[in-house]
Formats: sequence, C-alpha cells, structure tokens
Amino acid sequence: GFLCRILLSLRLLALAQRTRKPMQKSDTPNLAPSRRSAIRSFKVMDVVAKADRLARAGREIYHLEVGQPQSSAPQPAIRVAQEQLAADRCGYTSARGEPPLRQAIADMYLREYGVTVSTDRIHLTPGSSGAFTIAFMAAFDVGDAVAVPAVCYPCYRNLLQCYGVEVISLPVDAKYNVTAAVLAAGQHDRAAAGLPAIKGLILSSPANPTGAILTPEELKALCEHCDRTGVQFISDELYHKIVFEGAPRAACALEYSSSPIIINGFSKAYSMTGW
Repeated sequence: GFLCRILLSLRLLALAQRTRKPMQKSDTPNLAPSRRSAIRSFKVMDVVAKADRLARAGREIYHLEVGQPQSSAPQPAIRVAQEQLAADRCGYTSARGEPPLRQAIADMYLREYGVTVSTDRIHLTPGSSGAFTIAFMAAFDVGDAVAVPAVCYPCYRNLLQCYGVEVISLPVDAKYNVTAAVLAAGQHDRAAAGLPAIKGLILSSPANPTGAILTPEELKALCEHCDRTGVQFISDELYHKIVFEGAPRAACALEYSSSPIIINGFSKAYSMTGW
C-alpha cells in the first residue's frame, strides 16, 4: 500500500546516497540562464531591498517607493483571518478561489458598475502579478505584438518579455493616456511598415505611475476599437478606489464590452498588500 511505497522510496534513496560519487569539478555541467531571463530588474524592489538593509542597520526610512497605502487592512478582514488561522484552516482551497468570495466579487461588480459577471469568469490569485501571468499566458503566444503605454507599470514589460512577446510602446497623449486614437495610429504605423498587427493592449486607469485616468467616454471608445480591430484588451483596474475629487469616474471596461480581461485586487483599494 501507500506505506510500503514510502518505505521502498526511502530505501532506494538511501542506496542512491551510498553509491553516488562526489561530483568532480570537471563533471560540472555548463549551466546557462535562459534567454527570456535577460530582463531588467524591477527597480522598485531594488530600492525596497536597500531600504530594508538600511532600516535593519538602524536608519529611519520613509517609504515612498511602493504603492503601499498608509492605512491598515480593514478590521473585519483581519478578524476573519485570525479566526480562520485559529481554526487551522490553512490547507488547499479551490484553485480558482473560494466560491463565496467569487460570488461576493460578482455582486460588487453589479453594485458598483452595473455589470453582471458570471463567477465562472472570476479567478483569484495570491497577488495581481499572478493574475497578469495567467492572463498574458492565456491571451498571447510567443512572437505576438502587445502594446503598452510608453509610461506604465514596468512589470508589464518584464512579464511580457519573459514570455517571448514583442512589446510595443505606444506614446501617451497630453494627459498621459493611451486612447483609441493613439492605438489606431500605432496600428496604422505598423501596417504601413509591413509589421505584424498588434494582438493585445495592457494599460491601467487610473494609471500607475502617472495617475492619469480615462474618461468613461474614452474608455468606451477604446474598448469598441479593440473589439473592432481584434485587440485583446487587458484592463488593470487596481487603483479604482483611489481617485481624487473632481476626477472622471473610474469606469470598468466591462461596462462597454464583454471581451476585456480585468485585473483587480484588494491590495490598493482595501490596503491589503501582502495578503
């Protein structure tokens, strides 16, 4: 049975350890990093690491390098986490996220945006970086041309390059936005140069790091243009609850099309970075 297989595996491991020859210097294989690993580091994390070293050495550090809200996580979230930890509920959960939480997120989209989202479309990941990884791998193949704003979250480029995607940098307009007109101009230039068409577009609104925000009308036009020209739009909406008074309403791309992939989370809106 299962116990016998474990004992057999342990005996085989012990035998292998007794018979294994120590590796000589001449036996060391020539290991080389993959080409896809030749990407720039995420500079913010480099700064965080240095700041941590200085703090551990006794220096007082004021952190302005990361999108870390000053407020703490909501007390109800902390309380529930404590209750779950005390009950030792720390095992595996549904790979796509707990069904009640996915339903609560669907209810939030209906309440705040008037959009009906099936829970089948909702997937939870430990951090938005995991969501970007899944979205990019699901939407794009090696060699696809994917556009990002010239000024944007650096990890868009890092992740896309890691997956062998050609990253196209689109200029931003006077308001630091990429609009339907900007995307159309980029598509026209590539077609005129005989280059492959743009397959995808990733941007955030409100934007990181500029804070620029598309008006609902601009977002609607962008969604419609992406649908019309076969561009997979990935809308980063992590900063939706951090908007200055007087700014345009932070609309959701799903209000105007069912095609976009939405990246959202708890880190910024609910001060739950690191959860």
